[in-house]
Amino acid sequence: MIIFSVIICAILLFVSMISIDKAVLRNVLSIIFALGLVISMIFMVENDKRHFGMHKVETVKTSKLVSAAASKQINLLLYQAVGTSGKEKVYIYKSKTSQKKATTTNPDPSKTQNKVKKITGNAKLVTRTFRWEYKNDFYKFWFGISGNGHKLIRHYNTFKVNDNWAVLSTQQAKKLQKLAKSEDQTTVQNQAKAYVEAQVKEKLTAALTKNPTMSTQEQQSLTAKASAQAQKDFKKQALQELIKKAKE
Repeated sequence: MIIFSVIICAILLFVSMISIDKAVLRNVLSIIFALGLVISMIFMVENDKRHFGMHKVETVKTSKLVSAAASKQINLLLYQAVGTSGKEKVYIYKSKTSQKKATTTNPDPSKTQNKVKKITGNAKLVTRTFRWEYKNDFYKFWFGISGNGHKLIRHYNTFKVNDNWAVLSTQQAKKLQKLAKSEDQTTVQNQAKAYVEAQVKEKLTAALTKNPTMSTQEQQSLTAKASAQAQKDFKKQALQELIKKAKE
């Protein structure tokens, strides 16, 4: 509506200056329409440049975080460095297991800020979004035609991941895949066997020292639990070593 106000005041100013013969009336109306034109233009510029009649509105969205790459051993949050300095990063992720194509964050650092935070719970993405919105219908009526309503100010993405996640660049992820494929499986299996046997022996010895009267059934149960945990720990440690090499 403010644009129409500018146009109408400009037309009326022009008409009053050339069509009204009486000098006093012409001058009075010209001043009124000129003031209306100037004031309308000032408000229009203020709305466009300084968001007059608007306020910041924050919305928070929490999404499930799913690994960006297919891996049974670990979940991956990937990123790609952008810009000449390489400090800015575009993160690559999925929010659904059925999602075929990964989502990327906005590469414009003036519109999006990303950070990664370690947590103990389930992995998730928390996005805080700030936009300009009109304070009420009055301001929307006057300035809504400018299209400034719902204008994005900035996204703040916080990727919250636990110990089952690794944050790697796309190049590091490719290197990790190559390292995993190049491993000698026989050597890995022998190392795993030795590690599991040592862990089981240690825990069984400690348990028997504490309770020398343990039955055979109790020892077998403890051995099974210790073996399963040791296998899990070995896989995790081996994977962490590969990730460390991939980041070098």
